[in-house]
Amino acid sequence: MQRICLAPGTVEAPAWPGIPGWLGRLLISRGVDSAQKADAFLHPSLDQLLPPKLLHQMDGAVALLTCVRDAGERAVIYGDYDVDGVSACAILKETFDLFGLSCGVYIPDRHQEGYGLNQAAVEKLAGEYQVLVTVDCGITSVQEVEAAKAAGMRVIVTDHHRHLEQLPPADAVISPLLGDYPFPSLCGAGVAWKLATALLGEKAMPLLEIAALATVADMVPLTGENRVIASFGLRQLPDTQRPGLRAVMSRAGIQGKVSSEQVGFQIAPRMNACGRLDSAMIALNMLLTRDPEEAERLALRMESLNSQRREEEDLVIREALEQVRQMNLIDARAIVVCGDSWNSGVVGLAAGRIAEKYAYPTVALARNEDVCVGSARSAGDVDIYAALSQCSDLFVKFGGHKQAAGLTIPYDRVGEFRERLSRAVSEQSGGQAPRPGILCDGELTLRDVTPDTVRWLEMLEPFGIGNANPRFLCREARPVSMKAVGADGKHLRCLLQQDHESRDGIFFGGGDLAGQTDGCYRLAMTPTVNEFRGRISAECRLYGMELLPESLEDHPAREMLSLLADPRHEEKAEPLTEEELTPLLACGQGTLLVCRCRETALEMHDRYPQTEFSVGKAMDPLAFDTVLLYGAAGRVTAPYRRIVLCDGGLGETAAWERACPAARVYALPESQALKRLLSRAFVDVDALRNCYQLIRGRLPRDVYDAAALFSLTPPKAAFALGVLGEIGLIDFAVSPFGVRLLPMVKRSPEESPLFRLARMGKEETDVSHGV
Repeated sequence: MQRICLAPGTVEAPAWPGIPGWLGRLLISRGVDSAQKADAFLHPSLDQLLPPKLLHQMDGAVALLTCVRDAGERAVIYGDYDVDGVSACAILKETFDLFGLSCGVYIPDRHQEGYGLNQAAVEKLAGEYQVLVTVDCGITSVQEVEAAKAAGMRVIVTDHHRHLEQLPPADAVISPLLGDYPFPSLCGAGVAWKLATALLGEKAMPLLEIAALATVADMVPLTGENRVIASFGLRQLPDTQRPGLRAVMSRAGIQGKVSSEQVGFQIAPRMNACGRLDSAMIALNMLLTRDPEEAERLALRMESLNSQRREEEDLVIREALEQVRQMNLIDARAIVVCGDSWNSGVVGLAAGRIAEKYAYPTVALARNEDVCVGSARSAGDVDIYAALSQCSDLFVKFGGHKQAAGLTIPYDRVGEFRERLSRAVSEQSGGQAPRPGILCDGELTLRDVTPDTVRWLEMLEPFGIGNANPRFLCREARPVSMKAVGADGKHLRCLLQQDHESRDGIFFGGGDLAGQTDGCYRLAMTPTVNEFRGRISAECRLYGMELLPESLEDHPAREMLSLLADPRHEEKAEPLTEEELTPLLACGQGTLLVCRCRETALEMHDRYPQTEFSVGKAMDPLAFDTVLLYGAAGRVTAPYRRIVLCDGGLGETAAWERACPAARVYALPESQALKRLLSRAFVDVDALRNCYQLIRGRLPRDVYDAAALFSLTPPKAAFALGVLGEIGLIDFAVSPFGVRLLPMVKRSPEESPLFRLARMGKEETDVSHGV
């Protein structure tokens, strides 16, 4: 369960004219700390763009390209196969055409050549072209640039990745990370567009829409120049004159205004699928073509590749998650998964999904015989490039930045890599387990979820890295309904209520919460607009729902059924005192506090507030210390090392040992809450005999039907079924509920451990009350 809380540093609402207080607080949290800056942020302007000549060696590159054009020589644009690289190629191809410079484009094959310049390609290109211009690559390709120079080529490197201490010996190296350029976070296509503006001036403005695609897709910070590029480029897309983009957007169902989310989740995946599964030239030709019929053919091919990409991605993710479930994530601080049949073009997507799910930096590797090619994705504040750098002696090659990287490694070094990467990440994080959580930018109530709030939020777009879609804390809302929707019930549609206000909610990926309407939840949400049959209403886009344990109501029948969920035998758990329990929770992972009674669970969670709280099941492979209420051993798959029976050992030790083979099972002394529950639920011999006779006439459908049949309270009915099951008169299952008659035999309730325990508790209670 993810913790939901406010981001630190919450400030008072500023008194900025015309701006709601909640929006002012949000802007301040993003470094926008004055009314003037707020106006500039909410209303991006082309005037905010920096002169391209400020970029390192830009003037030299322009002079060289001018000479090349005037001499009638040819240039080749050498790119990359992702959206950023393809977009950068398209920008410079059209720029050089307009500039009058004859050129070609070369994009290496992802599977055969890999990322960046390679010597074989350079030598081949040197026979046809006199100038090599790299985009989105080349900054670390010292030897390859030397080879190009030796072959007689002049070289211009444009890149945005981190450089080595030694720069390549190019004629010009353009990078926002070199020199004194004020904004270091341009993507590769952003750098290419700056070169285009240096060559073409205002004629480069139509290319801004392509730069915007890459700026969003490459996950660079959407602040400063990137915010301007993305904002104005996205505004151009609805009216784009590019038949290819129109065809792709049509197939993606994008109409009217184009958001950064639509680029990131609909357009970019289709473009990336080309390089992952076929050739990136398909995406490049889509951007460049002016033929509507060709555009439709290319868009159809991209749609087919994207469907194939989804299938292969799902396969990798399923197999990778199965590997994760077998891992010891208590000691590890990074995840490395590897598969023989995986497509190296989709492992980066899988790494990103796993990193997001578990908050661990993740590397996914596709094995091809003795070599693995893979992608890394960061999580939290971990600098994945720095962590990988500590393992660089293991790699054939690698490169990247703080959030993502690519690498090639011999298969026989993967085991060592897994251990060393985990240590490197641990050093960065101080050894602490990365705890998934959601930091919210501010607070809203359900009453605040209105179309007007959504309109204000739209002024913050485009959203992305550095300007994330805001998430707001809603402190307490009660779900009226929770229904699984979508394919395989992966998503959640709910109706939420707070202070007589109701709002619909949608939680993508939250389908496992379906039906859990007990209690109240703390929400991480963003107001959005839902349009249905012409009716516009505001609803909640949910990113997290955290149960508030204290909001759970008493449920004695469920407590009683929880006692009956696991079979009991004579094995005794290892006795434990509360003083001995505290040290077991010191590291934050590996301990499960099993509580049958609500009162016990709330006491334990109050005493150890750092613990997670779960109802019914515990399946997180991270095995954070958790208070589990109403849990059964069969619904626990997390690799816990310590099981603590907080209401006392009732003979279910063997069941927990089977569920968690690596765990030791402890038991605290029998709780007062359990004694009270058993005392209230106790049914004497005569009543049990009557229940058995009634069952022989009709089998109950659930515990409430049994209560009506027996004329008992639901807890007493559950107790009766449990005792009759233990002495072998019926076959009784708690989940799913089921009762089946067994052959009649003579049995005594005293043969039931549950009956004996409850009778003794009842006698103690009667004595204490003077009965």
